[in-house]
Formats: sequence, structure tokens, C-alpha cells
Amino acid sequence: MSTPIDGRGVTVGQLFSNTPKYQLDTYQREYTWGRQDVLRLLGDLERRFRLSWSHLHDRTETLRYAPYFLGPYVYFQDDGITYLVDGQQRITTLHLLLIHLRRLLLEQDCVPEATGLESMIRKSQFGRDTFTVDVDERACLLKAIMDRRPYTLRPEDGLSVRNLQARSSDLERDFPPSLLGEALPHFHDWLLNRVCLVGIEALDRGHGWEIFETMNDRGIRLSPVDLLKSFLLGKAEPGRQRRLNEAWRELFTRLSAFGSAASSDFVKDVLLGHYADLTPKATDAFDIEQSFHEWLRRHHERLGLVRPSDYTEFIANRLIPMGNRYCTLLAAAEHPEPGMEAVFYNHVNGIRGQLQLITAATRIDDSAPDFKGKAQLVASYLDLMYVRRLILGHAVHASELDQLIADLIPGLRTCKTTDDVALMLGATIPKEAFSDFQTFGLGSDNRRQVHYLLARLTAFVETQVGNPDRIGEYLGDRHDFQIEHIWANNYERYRDQAPTRRDFDTWRNRMGALLLLHRSDNASYRDATYRVKAEHYQSQNMLAGSLHKNAYSKTPRFGKWVRSIGLADLFRAFPDDFDKEAIKLRQRLYQRLCEIIWDPKRLGFHVVEGPRRRSGPEQRTRAWYGVEVAHLLDAGVLEVGATLVGRKRRTEHTAIVLGDGRIRVASGEVFTSLSGAGAFVKEIKACAGWDFWYLRTPTGDIPMRDLRARLLKSDRVADET
Repeated sequence: MSTPIDGRGVTVGQLFSNTPKYQLDTYQREYTWGRQDVLRLLGDLERRFRLSWSHLHDRTETLRYAPYFLGPYVYFQDDGITYLVDGQQRITTLHLLLIHLRRLLLEQDCVPEATGLESMIRKSQFGRDTFTVDVDERACLLKAIMDRRPYTLRPEDGLSVRNLQARSSDLERDFPPSLLGEALPHFHDWLLNRVCLVGIEALDRGHGWEIFETMNDRGIRLSPVDLLKSFLLGKAEPGRQRRLNEAWRELFTRLSAFGSAASSDFVKDVLLGHYADLTPKATDAFDIEQSFHEWLRRHHERLGLVRPSDYTEFIANRLIPMGNRYCTLLAAAEHPEPGMEAVFYNHVNGIRGQLQLITAATRIDDSAPDFKGKAQLVASYLDLMYVRRLILGHAVHASELDQLIADLIPGLRTCKTTDDVALMLGATIPKEAFSDFQTFGLGSDNRRQVHYLLARLTAFVETQVGNPDRIGEYLGDRHDFQIEHIWANNYERYRDQAPTRRDFDTWRNRMGALLLLHRSDNASYRDATYRVKAEHYQSQNMLAGSLHKNAYSKTPRFGKWVRSIGLADLFRAFPDDFDKEAIKLRQRLYQRLCEIIWDPKRLGFHVVEGPRRRSGPEQRTRAWYGVEVAHLLDAGVLEVGATLVGRKRRTEHTAIVLGDGRIRVASGEVFTSLSGAGAFVKEIKACAGWDFWYLRTPTGDIPMRDLRARLLKSDRVADET
């Protein structure tokens, strides 16, 4: 028997294939999603996909991967047009994601898949091309994004267009590296065929609005936090329930001011930070992520919840105080807080797990200074590891720190004092620092990270000479500050320095050839000669101004600081020309500044001599993370110093295998993966490295994929015996 209201499950592929186009009704709000919303969606998709994916899988196996539900959306149809009533934020973001995936697939030569997405992204009707999410004011921007052209915002562009442009940039900068390369075609298949929504069809516009109000305003759906509250308060002492309820409401009202997900994130971080079993075979982390209220019901005794008084004490003396301090951390994440600046840095870099790790390190009986000190130590540690990995591998994503965070939580739970935290974390900091910085620079996949480094260097120099700390502006969501290339994009002007276009691009993008400037100034210099630029630089921040001689003769504080810190041999003015030797010198300067800023002792860690405790990626197993080049070296399948070769059209690229499993390409850059090295030499964002690179031998070139298969086969033989 049919019903007046019809609900149907659809995959993402069906969502964008079965309907010619979606439009918005007049009462629909603007597209308002922010970067954190996109990060959350990407993170959720990445985690669910990686639970199933293996590099050994055939693509047909994605049809058996675990599905993922993105929620409902409401629509009605009128005169052949489908109007979205509820769900446009998710559907608009998915549309942007498909556009981004199409570009990534084209860069990896997955042409059939990219062509298939084309028909989902835009449609042709009656001789007119329209985007599947068809809103007139957005069309020009979406076309520019599709064509990879810059788009200049116009005065008439509204909030939706501005947010769409920003979220498109976020997708480029924040798309997880673990979904690129070999994983990308599988992720494409899984997203289209196993990620689902439920479409609820209303009878007409008025009926759609009625359903929208019911779903969003009348509270008929209890959230996991509501279910948790019902369980905990129901088990607490009856005479205390009213006051506990008032304290609960006050806390979660505060949390909700930081976003709709803050309340759930708080509960998850408390359970993961203090109570979950995070050993490799345990499922607590997954279970808490999926349904934390059900996990707590099953494991209440682990939290010491047996008698009604236990529940009362847990809510009043543990959960509420932890929640109030969690609000302090959320505030510090949004704006730089003196003494907890690193919490802001990690938030900018999308390291969501930092609050979970801070929660593990802090205790209810910590004084306010101790809580603040522990939070800064933990956040500084994650920032340090993030930056070091960035320099080592040329690109890093916040999700790559998830395993490190899980590894550290059990140890931090045992730390009582701030000194305990400093000693425990200090013992895991690798001795290697920035030895590979000489060739580090801007690539196709690390613009946000390079911007972050420049912002930190610039702000550090400014504050050291007594100027205000403008790090909040440098890293703000408005993107007021941009990367400036000291060399203008004029190859002919620098042919004496770089004989080929490739050489020119390599030197122009080196870290020492970059600055951070306000976007209005950056745009105004464009093709100006260096001598003209240098005159403008002196009125900018001190790091840029240090290229001009006036910084040394007319700013006494700057000169005094340079001498006091031992950098007089690296800080130099270049009044007339900025050549390759100047870039090399600035590169060494930036390296030294990084070594000072991220010096573990300066950050408060008790660094011990001798072997460091292994953590994070060093403990990853092949079963979960796949074979890496280091595994081939360990097994004797590959030798240190081996030459790798890859071809793009008629151009041959070479690389050398280093002793630690990293790859050094011909121009000197070093990468932690074959995919990263391949993407760099091909000048694209992603590359299936195991397919691109071959091992050069006297008898012929051997695909690296074949070497990996040989290792896996020998492992299976060993396991069977």
C-alpha cells in the first residue's frame, strides 16, 4: 500500500544521475557550510572507506565495502523540476566534491571515470548546459572551477558564491592524501555506489516546508547526546537529578555555541581520551565514533558506574568540569590564546584529534595553570610533529596524525604532572629535525602547509623585534595574506639562472624564494622586477623587509635581535638582484628559523639523549597501511641507492632510493612515498606512484608494483609455513 510521503534510499551516484537538475525554492537559506563542516565530511568519508579498502583489492570488491549513510534530504517536484527543501548544504558540498574528484581523476589518467562524473556534475537540456545543482548566481563560479580558471568575486556575488569559492579551495587543500594515488579509483567507486542518502518526496512546496519544519524545529529526533543524558540522569540519585539536569543544560548550551557537532565531539573525546581500549584489535574507537551512547551503556562499569551515586559523581564532578575546560579549548582553537597558541595552530591545520589527546593528558584535579600548561605541551607536540613530517615528506595531512594520537593516549593517561607530560612526549620526539629543508618548497599539493610555515616564520620575526603578533590575521579564514614569489613568473627574465622552464619553476618555488604578503600588495607587484619589489618589501613585515638594506640601518631593534640570536650571517639585504645564491642563503635562514621556533627544549619538552621511543607511522603494519618502500629495503627486494625511472609522455624522470625508504628526485626534493615523488615530477596533485615508477636494472626496467607483489607473495609463503 502506497503512502502520501515517499522515502527512497539513493546512492551518491544515483542522486546526481537520476535527476536532470536540482533547484532551490525561494525560502531556502544561503549555502553556509564552513571549512570545519567540509573537514568533518571528508574525515568521515575517509575513515569509513579506509576500514574496507586494501591496495590488494580489485575494484569490483568496492561493491562489498561497508556502506555509509549521509542522512535524509527533502524535495518536491513541480513542472518537471526537482526543488530541494532540506539537505542542500550536503548536496551542494557533494557536488563540489565530484568536481574536485573529476580533476584528480584526470590528473591520474582515469579518463573514463572522470568522463562519467562529467555527466553527474552538469546536464544538457534543450541545447543548454546547466549544473546539476542549478542556481543561476553560482554558475559562473562553478564553470571557472570546472575549467581550472581563477575567479574574481564580483560585488553582486552573495554569501553562497563566496562560501562556494572558499569551500572549493578547502577541498583542494584538505583532501586526504590517503585517498589519492592507488586509492582514488576505489574511493570514486565507493562514493558513488556505497555512500547513501534517503530522499523524502513532499507533495508540493507547502508540504515540503511542513516536513522541513517538523524535521528541524520540533525535536522529534533524539540526538546521541540526548540519549546519553537520558541514560546517565536516569541512573543518578533521584534527589540530585533536577540540579544535574540544570548543570547539564548549561554546559551543553555553552558547547553548542561552538557549532552543532561540539557536544558530540566533547563526549567522544572524553570517552576516547580517558576510557576506551585503543589496542590494535579493539573496536572501541569505531564503536564510540558510531554510537557513543550505546558504547557507554555496554561499558558503564569500566567508567566506575555501578551505583546511583557513581552516576551522580560522574556527571557532577567529572563530566561537567571536563566540559567547561573543553569549552576553554574550543575558544583557544578559534582565536590565539596567550599560553595556548598551539591549540589554534592545530585547529588551523585541521588536526581534529588534538582535543582528544589533550583530554587524555589532563586530570580533574589539575589546577588552571597545570591544565593550560598540559594543553600547550600536547598541542605544541602535535604542531612539531606536523611540521617535521611536512619537511620530511613535502606534504602532510592532519589525518596522518590520527594513529600517532591513538598511540600516545595510553601513556598520557598515566601522566600526573606537567613535567610527566613533557618527559613522556619528549622521549618520542625524533632527533632528526630539518636536515632536508635545503630543497623544500611550494608544490602542487602543499600550498596551505607552506602558507602556514611562512605565517609562523613571519609572525616569529615580528614579535621578536617588538611588533604585534599578527598570526591570527596571517592564518585567518578571510585569506587576507597570500604567498608571494620573489621571482616574478617571467621565465625569460631568469634564463641565465635557470636554463629550462623546469629549473625556473623549481627555484622560483623554493621556500627561500617565498614571502607572505597581504593579498592586495601581492596582487599589485605581479610582474615587477626584483629591484622594484624590494622597495615595496621594506614597508611590509620584517621578514620581507629584511631583503632591503634599510631594515639593518633604520631598524635598530631588528639588527640587535639578529646579532643576539646568531643570525647575522644569514640575514642579508639584496638591493639589486635576487639570484639562485640568494635563494640558497634565504633557504638556510628559513631552516634556522624553523629550528629555533620548533626547538623541543624551547617548547618545554624534556628531551633525553639516546634512542627515541618509536611512535606513529613507524609502528604501522602493512596489513593496514600497505607496503612502503622501506619494507622493500628491509626485505632485500630493493637496494639503497637504486635508481627509479618514470615517464610522462616523452619526458623521463629519475629518482634515487634513500636509506630510510624516502625518494629523492633529480632536482633534490625528498618525498616519503612513491606517489608524492610522482606527483611532484608530473606537476600534478596526485599520482599512483607504484604504477608510475620503475626500478632500473641492467636487464630492463621492473615496475615497482611487481616488486611489491613479490614481497607480498613471499610474506604469504612465510605465513603459510
